[in-house]
Amino acid sequence: MTDETLEILVGKLMTQSGLRLAVAESCTGGLIGHRITNVPGSSAYYMGGVITYSNEAKMRLLGVHQETLEQHGAVSQETVLEMARGVRQALEADIGISVSGIAGPDGGTADKPVGLVWIGFSAGSSDAAWKYNWIGDRLQIKEQAAEQALRLLVDFLTKKSTHWESTNVTARFDPQGKIIPLSFTWRGSTYTVDSIGRRWQDEAGLHILVMAPAEQVYELVYAPGEQHWYAKHHRRDDRMA
Repeated sequence: MTDETLEILVGKLMTQSGLRLAVAESCTGGLIGHRITNVPGSSAYYMGGVITYSNEAKMRLLGVHQETLEQHGAVSQETVLEMARGVRQALEADIGISVSGIAGPDGGTADKPVGLVWIGFSAGSSDAAWKYNWIGDRLQIKEQAAEQALRLLVDFLTKKSTHWESTNVTARFDPQGKIIPLSFTWRGSTYTVDSIGRRWQDEAGLHILVMAPAEQVYELVYAPGEQHWYAKHHRRDDRMA
C-alpha cells in the first residue's frame, strides 16, 4: 500500500514509460490538469490540456463532429472518444484523456441525470470510454471525475508495463453463469475464440486463457471496477490448462 497521490504515481509511471499526455476537459474545468501539474517535473510528460466547455469549442479545438453532438450529445461515449483522439492529435501526445459530464445542480434529464460522467481514453489502438453515475454536489462530482480519470491512467500505464492492451470482447454466459468469450480485438483485428482454457480471479479481475486461430494463446482479463477488458499475448508454448 502506498500513500502517494494518483498524480504523483502518474508522474512516475509516465516518466518511466517515456510517453506524453494530453487532456481534454469539459465538466472538470481543468481540475485534472491542475492535479497533474502539481507534480514537479510534469512538463516532461504533460503536453497540456484543453478546456472545451461549449459544443462549439469541442468542434473547433478538438475536431468533434457536429453530427456526433447532435445525435449523441456532449455527454456520451461517442463524444468523449472524439475528444480524446482530438486532444491527442492536437497536442501531439501519445495518450489523450477526456471528460464530459453533468456536474449539476441543473442540466440533468431522465436519460442523463446529474452526476453522469463519461471518461474517454485514446492511446493508439487502445481507445475506450467509461460511464459513471456519481452522487454529490457540483464540486464533489468534479473531484470524483478527476480522481477516476487519473486512476484509469495509472491502470493503463501499469498494465502497459506488463504488455496488457485494451480490448473489446464479445461474450455470453453459460447456464452456470460463467462468462464465455466468443471473440476479441487485438491491435486492430478481431479474432474468434477457438477454445477456452484456465480461468482465475485476482485483484485485477477475472482472467481467462483463450486459443485464437493459428494456435495463438491470449490472456483476457475483465476489470470489474472499470467494466473493461484487457488482453495479453502469450508465447505459443504457454499452456492452456
